[in-house]
Amino acid sequence: MKINPILAVIAMIFGLGGAFAAYGFSGISAELMTNGSITLISSLLGLAGIWLFNKDYKIAAAQYIVCGLGVLIGTSLFGLLGFLFYLIAGVVAFMEKDKVSNVANINPEYVHNFGDNQQTAPQMPKQDNRMLWLVPIASVIIIILVGVIGGLSYENDMNSKAQSIEISNVSSDLKVSYGYYTGGIQGNLKSQRNLENVQVKAVWYDDKGAQIDETYDTGSISDVTANQTYKLNIPYYKSSDNKPARAEIQVYESFGTELLYSHNVTFNDN
Repeated sequence: MKINPILAVIAMIFGLGGAFAAYGFSGISAELMTNGSITLISSLLGLAGIWLFNKDYKIAAAQYIVCGLGVLIGTSLFGLLGFLFYLIAGVVAFMEKDKVSNVANINPEYVHNFGDNQQTAPQMPKQDNRMLWLVPIASVIIIILVGVIGGLSYENDMNSKAQSIEISNVSSDLKVSYGYYTGGIQGNLKSQRNLENVQVKAVWYDDKGAQIDETYDTGSISDVTANQTYKLNIPYYKSSDNKPARAEIQVYESFGTELLYSHNVTFNDN
């Protein structure tokens, strides 16, 4: 009984689980959608190693390892078990090499030994399996293409969202009161596209460009509906020694992991 096909199937199952977990968390980070696709394709391609093992155990082991690395690169922790089982399947394929052969015995009934009964049954020449190396090579290319295409799609989507955002009617009511700055920045935020899990914050800088604070919008925007206007109110509360010269309003998606848009505000007198 061959063990490496069983390990490959288990690896595929864990890999698919990691891919679907990445898809499930793609709302937190849109980049996980691409990573999940890499893991999904790698998991399925790994099953080709089962077929390759009946041809050449070395090529099968290479296929297992290539696809295991694809699973690991795709979703890291989510794909760890899938990677480990594909790696083990590759090692076991080497250990089980005696269970596969591309050499076929010829039926001795159809062979004349010219009176030499001690002669062993002849064997057919080994098949040339070098072309089968194209399978793991093609798998590498496919995995890379999935990552590149997914990455380009992700970047285009992010750029589209960034271009859809507009911050307007920006004003500030900063003032010093009892030795502290109070007030903040007000404005309107509008997007031509729906956005999920949005966070808006301001990063405050002094006149030398050093960051002195980071504060969040007091409103609960969360999801942004297309073409709807949202009021911004980003407070600032620091001692009068921390005079802000500039602030950068930043709009994030996916709970603050994806920076979509930034808008600079300069203070002349405060």
